[in-house]
Amino acid sequence: MASGWRAARLVAAGASMLAVSCGGKWTAQDSGAEMPDGAGGSAVTGQGGDAGSAAATACTAGEARCNASGRRETCTGDGGWSVSDFVCAQNVAVDDDVGSYCVTKADGSYRCWGDDPGGALPAERYRRVQLTRQGLIGLTEDGRLLAAETLLPDGLPPAASFRATNMWGYKGVCPLFVDGSFAVLLDRTPNPPDDGVGPTMVRQVEGSFTQAFCVFEGLGAGVRPDGSLWQLFRDETIPGEFTEVAFSGRIFCALTKAGGIECFAPEFTCGNTGIAACAGPEYPEFSGGPYRSVTATAGAVCAIDAEGALTCRRYDGADMPVPIDAGRFTFIEGGSDVLCGVRTDGSGACFRHGGGYFGEVGPFVPIEPALDPGW
Repeated sequence: MASGWRAARLVAAGASMLAVSCGGKWTAQDSGAEMPDGAGGSAVTGQGGDAGSAAATACTAGEARCNASGRRETCTGDGGWSVSDFVCAQNVAVDDDVGSYCVTKADGSYRCWGDDPGGALPAERYRRVQLTRQGLIGLTEDGRLLAAETLLPDGLPPAASFRATNMWGYKGVCPLFVDGSFAVLLDRTPNPPDDGVGPTMVRQVEGSFTQAFCVFEGLGAGVRPDGSLWQLFRDETIPGEFTEVAFSGRIFCALTKAGGIECFAPEFTCGNTGIAACAGPEYPEFSGGPYRSVTATAGAVCAIDAEGALTCRRYDGADMPVPIDAGRFTFIEGGSDVLCGVRTDGSGACFRHGGGYFGEVGPFVPIEPALDPGW
């Protein structure tokens, strides 16, 4: 780990709740590189076969999926698979501070919707791009974190994933590095700049993680290699056999190795946010399953099961309706009042619910303009 970025420590400041913007504009960037047939791009997890095997598996006419090279395959009338030129989405990044969202495709290109303060990312192939209140941040295919406006330390080790959000009133970028270490990078540059204040403070979390990230107002959590859960807000560990954690300012849930979902009383945030609704004893409960992924917005927890079906619960445990024709998903991510996902056919979809950190939480409805069709 490079000593140049380890030296500084995070200093917590006062929290301030910021308004969520629903407006915005499209920001897009091509990958700058063609995907050759049968190669290129990042694999889309759990989808499809090889690009050259159009008739490898019998199927139902009209069915669509993504192959391991990130191309969409469509089932033909004779029960075989035909490879198209459509490049599948590999993830959608939702900013839990402002509710913007970006889809990144298997060829490294991306498209974002939200209020962009300006500045472009370098022309690279990206694994994930997020649009934040302080501009675009991207993770390249070779593990480099690049930002258009946010200042990042020099000499960061390769990252496996990241999440950017508001941390104690400053822009925070929380990377999980490929060696399992996790850090909170805090851009504390004043406006206008002051030579007496350093651009970035860092809090390096002790130990190793298989998953870790942070969310709005200084909260963080992760999964340890032994399956236990770590919490930044309490700096304590919950024992168990967990594989994935999901949380927001009002919800804390985790996916177990067996495919179940356990949610914990959300009182941990009440002293931080001052939200009176946190005091209720109820929290989401999930039956059925097994589930394979879980995420959270400011007012709901959502999970996809082994068949890709989407189920959501409000923070108080009530059912959270989703559009009946939402589809089946291989990936989901939530933040603010927005839920986005990647469908089994490689298209991206986003939904917004009423309420959020304040007010009554209503059902999810599709967001317009949509991420697809045609891109």
